[in-house]
Amino acid sequence: MDHQCNPLAVYGPAMASAAYYRKEAERARQAAVNSTDPETVLRWLRIAKEYTALANAMEDEAAPPGPPPSGPMQQQPMQQQQSKIEPEDKT
Repeated sequence: MDHQCNPLAVYGPAMASAAYYRKEAERARQAAVNSTDPETVLRWLRIAKEYTALANAMEDEAAPPGPPPSGPMQQQPMQQQQSKIEPEDKT
């Protein structure tokens, strides 16, 4: 099994921070810069992309929810129902 391609195979499913994943992405990009084999460069860049995606996903989950899409609720104007008054029949 090639552990270089699968970060989870190396580190396991332990919870890490977004900063950790960003640091690992940077290490993978640096490894790509230092590699001479085109296939290895692509592999390191793919790993860097996966780490960046993990960091982004963690930050998205940690972000507080924003305001509702429709904004604050607006109060509808009060409408008063008119009653019909019919004259009494005086027969």
